[in-house]
Amino acid sequence: MKQFATLVIASTTILFGVTIPFVQAQAQTPAYRLIERDTAASSRIQVQVTPGRATPISFTQTDEAIAYILVADPSRLIYTTDTDLKSGRATTIFLRPIQPLKFPGATTTAITNLLVQTVDKTGQKRLYNFDIVPVRRNTGYVGIQIANAFVIPLQGSKLRAASPIGFGTARKRRTASESSAIAGQQTLLIDKNRRARVDDIETGLRIAINRGYTNKSDPVVPKVQQVLDLLRNSKVTIPEAAKSVGVPVEVISELGRIALNDRLYHVR
Repeated sequence: MKQFATLVIASTTILFGVTIPFVQAQAQTPAYRLIERDTAASSRIQVQVTPGRATPISFTQTDEAIAYILVADPSRLIYTTDTDLKSGRATTIFLRPIQPLKFPGATTTAITNLLVQTVDKTGQKRLYNFDIVPVRRNTGYVGIQIANAFVIPLQGSKLRAASPIGFGTARKRRTASESSAIAGQQTLLIDKNRRARVDDIETGLRIAINRGYTNKSDPVVPKVQQVLDLLRNSKVTIPEAAKSVGVPVEVISELGRIALNDRLYHVR
């Protein structure tokens, strides 16, 4: 069995309590891309839309209601909301790409932006700017979820999974907290002299899928992608992000190790 197979089987067992058969795993729906509210309000967030599919942008995890929406180029995109904006209770926008239309005098662009103004219960307004990116393939998530600041209690500098992971042995992997909690710059101690970065974890996931260690439809894959989104958009450590999504930190560590070992191999 390939080295990542044990990892995926063990992690799936930890996440769901049973090992999910391959056919059932294909039916799993990718997770929402979770973005911290303050980060979303101060950044341009990319939202991928796919022909024939609706992509939601949800504020249900905040106390905000959607007050105003503007699509800069409406020739390729339409939207609806879960409730009429005039009601003051709309919390979700559903985006749908359409065949290009022609409006006299209007300008068009391949990647337009969506402006969303919200108001919370105290009357404070926030303006969000989303770049709408059309893609032909299915995205790695079903939609965008804006959430309040992530408050994740620390439980020490080390986290352990419920069962041993990796290479079919029972030896424990050494993990530790990152030296930095700056969004996108977090690192994870892999062994005595090596630390994996967020980009390394993403690279390890891609290698694992490309080499057949796991299938991209496995339920652990979108959860790892959600961890990556949290790390790039929030000031949380890697163990905190993994714990909040429900992925054993050993899984994340193993992905970082795969990337670092692959890089070392190519250097040689």
